[in-house]
Amino acid sequence: MKNDKNALRNLQYSLEKLQGHLQVLETKVPVEKQMEFFRFSEALRSDLLDEQLLEEQMNILTSPWSTPLDIKYALAFLAISGNVKAYRAIQAYSETHSDDWTAMSLLQAKITLESELSDEKQIFISSGLGGKGDQLRFFAFFKSNEGKNFSDYQKKLIEKEIPYFIEKYQGTLEKVQIRDKYFTLLFLIHIQIDIKTMLDEAINECNQYGNFINNGFIITNVKIFSDEEIQNELIRWK
Repeated sequence: MKNDKNALRNLQYSLEKLQGHLQVLETKVPVEKQMEFFRFSEALRSDLLDEQLLEEQMNILTSPWSTPLDIKYALAFLAISGNVKAYRAIQAYSETHSDDWTAMSLLQAKITLESELSDEKQIFISSGLGGKGDQLRFFAFFKSNEGKNFSDYQKKLIEKEIPYFIEKYQGTLEKVQIRDKYFTLLFLIHIQIDIKTMLDEAINECNQYGNFINNGFIITNVKIFSDEEIQNELIRWK
């Protein structure tokens, strides 16, 4: 999203209308892999009618002869079963396997099980960058005004003011990187916080001391941009 207040607010407004318990995917899983998991697991729902399959699939997770495809099927099947033993089996498997498919299976199993055991609707919130608790992770980058290099004093202002405003809005700054002509942020924030207002306030505070940060910025919860990708964006960002 390029300085797009409406895109962020529309997402926040949609979530405010939902009634239920938000479940955030904490692991960084590419969106494409998330969609693959959901399509795959949805296609297995008819198999849930076979009660014998449940025990078989739990055994597959511990068998040394299981193929990667066997494991893939077993994790997805157990995740949508709504069975406590199945959830525990995935949980045990995840302690020694940290791949994307396992992470998705564990969260899906938790959501399915909690839906079965409670009357509260479970709402799955995910992004490519993951999250923590009830917060999502965002990556943003900002450029200097007029393509000028940041001075040492300006870099210190960024390092001081940006964390202050993120914390003011109950967020957590995980990383700030300052280059000559741009800087990047990686932070956690509750999705219902007005993120654009928070970042605008931080930029405006810094700019009281020289108007050195461009008011536009790029923010995403899908991926972390590489330095090369940022440089390409800066070329197009005129």
